Amino acid sequence: MTETITAGTAAGLPLYRRIQGDLRARVDRGDLAPGSRIETELELMERYGVSRATIRQALGGLIAEGLLEIRRGLGTYVRQRPLEHVMGGFYTFSREIERHGMAPGTRVLAVGVEEADERVASALGVARGSRVVALSRLRLADDQPVVAETSWLPADRFEGLEGFDFGRVRLYDTLITRYGVRPVRAHEAFEPVLLTSAEAELLERRRGDPALRVERTAFDADGAIVEYCRSTVRSDRYRYSVELREP
Repeated sequence: MTETITAGTAAGLPLYRRIQGDLRARVDRGDLAPGSRIETELELMERYGVSRATIRQALGGLIAEGLLEIRRGLGTYVRQRPLEHVMGGFYTFSREIERHGMAPGTRVLAVGVEEADERVASALGVARGSRVVALSRLRLADDQPVVAETSWLPADRFEGLEGFDFGRVRLYDTLITRYGVRPVRAHEAFEPVLLTSAEAELLERRRGDPALRVERTAFDADGAIVEYCRSTVRSDRYRYSVELREP
């Protein structure tokens, strides 16, 4: 059924702009909730009585401004608001996701013992070639991928760590309960990056989409390095902020 596009729009606007206004109004009213899928191009063509080119122009503009997003092989969705993490204290991914009222999840991509290369050895403060446990995971929020990361830990200190099922148990909880090691502080560095093909596939984005690289070094109460972690974070789903105060 063709819909007349007049409400809330200015007469004389191009058709694609009026379609954009109508879609924005549907989102504002809650008819299209964050994370919901909108109609296909054919359905939108029928709804508004316009050509495919007009629909694509309208959708392209809303995607560019961040209201909509394309999920590969699934369709076009209303973009969810990014999770906001205010920096200022030690945190873990799972508990931060829980704080936002969402369910954290983990998909283990690989785990095993390997020899530390120069970068990992330097970050952990061990000799190059030392045995380290490498744990690669895809971190989820309500089953949606948010972070792809790899953690390295000294294998001699955490013997048998590679045998745990980190799809079911949490890394830091395991360090505390099984090894008596509690990470209490961390240093993090942030860098904007573009997703590689492999990262884009894991995070359900497109190659070249912007993301954030986070490198974390975690320490125990004695100042010993516990973990070095390198993460790729979806910038459309997660953002960091810092609150600054006058001394």
